[in-house]
Amino acid sequence: MTEPWNLKLDDTREADSLPTFIIFCEDEVSEPIYFKYFETQRIKVNTIEGQKSKIDNVFKAISHCISEELMENKEDGLSVKMNDDVQVWCVFDRDLEETPEKIQIGNISFNEAIATAHSRGIKVAWSNDAFELWILLHFEDVDLSQNESKSRKFYYERLTQIFKEINNPTERLSSVLKYSDFNYKMSLKQRNNFRYIVRELILSQTNIATERAKKLEYYHYNNSNTLYHEKSPCTLVHNLIEELIRMGGKTLPTLSTYRTS
Repeated sequence: MTEPWNLKLDDTREADSLPTFIIFCEDEVSEPIYFKYFETQRIKVNTIEGQKSKIDNVFKAISHCISEELMENKEDGLSVKMNDDVQVWCVFDRDLEETPEKIQIGNISFNEAIATAHSRGIKVAWSNDAFELWILLHFEDVDLSQNESKSRKFYYERLTQIFKEINNPTERLSSVLKYSDFNYKMSLKQRNNFRYIVRELILSQTNIATERAKKLEYYHYNNSNTLYHEKSPCTLVHNLIEELIRMGGKTLPTLSTYRTS
């Protein structure tokens, strides 16, 4: 029997009673590892990896919510129950295709994914064209006047160059840079390399990336007639990160001293 004077007086909560973020991630490495960092004693972060892109991502989220009884019937159909205990997020990219027919289908899928998520009470942190835009914003702005800034190919190229030029790289980064075929996509999207190289380097730049992302968001949303697939370059990942920090109170590292030559 517990004596009354030994009762805990702090605000610690059992893990199963913590506010929970259920995050449906498109990829299997970068996004789950990144978002999991923001879990604290105040919030639970459940990342569900490999959930594909666009409408497929949202359909998987809806299916999961139905199975877990997280949805309720409303006049306009099923919607995530309104409470402060669970937030459901879908994270996916536009991932522009190469042929006209596939591009058109991709545009429809992207637009419908966002509209469907909103109508079902699911929050979205999409990127157009790719999640790597959010990573790049930790280091530099992107030029809205340049078409190349709308492409994930450009993000990968810039990130490759940025990591090559970092002065005083860590031992782990140095071990990766020694290979002549080093590039961000192949070298730093591996699980441990993303966790211990990329994530460690960008966390202290979170506020800067958020400011840059908000500028892009404001630019595109200032024109309400623009369709979602036309909002490029743009990423809403900062909305999820701000909510994770607000709810979880994660303390970020101090500003990095990284420099590029």
